[in-house]
Amino acid sequence: MGLLWKINIERPLAYYKCGQFVSTECWKHKEMKLTKDFEVIIGLQDSIFIQLDTLQYEIQPGDVLLIPPGIPYFGYKPSRKGASFFWLHFFPRMDATTFSKEKLINYLMASKINVHKDEINNAIFLPIFFRVTHTDKPFILMKQVLDIANGSYYSTFSVDYAVTELLIELTDQYNKQLLHSTINPNENSYKFAQILEWIRVNIYQNLSVQEIADTFSFNADHLTRLFKKNIGMSTIKYINTLKLNKAKELLSTTSKSIKEISYELNFKDEKYFMKLFKSYEGITPSKFRDAYTNIYINTITVDPEIPIPSHLSAFLNNSDSKESFKINKDNS
Repeated sequence: MGLLWKINIERPLAYYKCGQFVSTECWKHKEMKLTKDFEVIIGLQDSIFIQLDTLQYEIQPGDVLLIPPGIPYFGYKPSRKGASFFWLHFFPRMDATTFSKEKLINYLMASKINVHKDEINNAIFLPIFFRVTHTDKPFILMKQVLDIANGSYYSTFSVDYAVTELLIELTDQYNKQLLHSTINPNENSYKFAQILEWIRVNIYQNLSVQEIADTFSFNADHLTRLFKKNIGMSTIKYINTLKLNKAKELLSTTSKSIKEISYELNFKDEKYFMKLFKSYEGITPSKFRDAYTNIYINTITVDPEIPIPSHLSAFLNNSDSKESFKINKDNS
């Protein structure tokens, strides 16, 4: 069924380097092979083309590529000007092993009745390549990593924990996709899932509860009861939450004005958008955007030769240290 990487996070992952890259015309990723670090690439705009060993991947917005150590990779095809992506390198502080997808599915299902729960909670599980269903949280978390990494925090653990949180979010989205593709839902849950997906796809429209109810042949009040039962909030609150999550993504990944974002997401006017944002998030859209200003956007090269920080060199070079990690292949 395919292999995943299982990386122990009982200790936080160790941040190495990161950036947001925007390509020039006909740019191709340089040839590389990692030694002990992993790299995560998250597509932002247009496509980039990376060959990992013998397999070729076209990375589009929302796609995630996990590059493990020891495998050569390079750009097999040029990208168009403006193609962009996040890139992040990290070291596991503990074990990193390959893991079967089938075994993870069994663990996820068993964890619902508290069996194998520790194995799930203490590790991240990611395939080499997958697409995130909801890009808002990963994009915002990646912006936080960029901001913290280029800030002046007194402790290096601040960025380590941010990186770990990002990888947990990616794992959570992948695990949910895996379970959804494995378990046959009943008719009611399947229809509710269709409603959620329809709202997500149409989130840029001026959605109303009545329109959604009519689309799926529901009474509007019954639809709201269904939302409260399944996700603990009303239909309109869910719509607003999704719109504001998308707004936060646009605020943190684009230079669009607040007025442009308000218009793009079909809020009735800019003032209403700002008022709603503050009521849900506790801060204004401008303050949200200003919270993450230390962003490293590298438009000349990607993966610059940055020396491994001394605090990481110590445990990487010390094979007897309790903090050293090993990379194994689990053939189960």
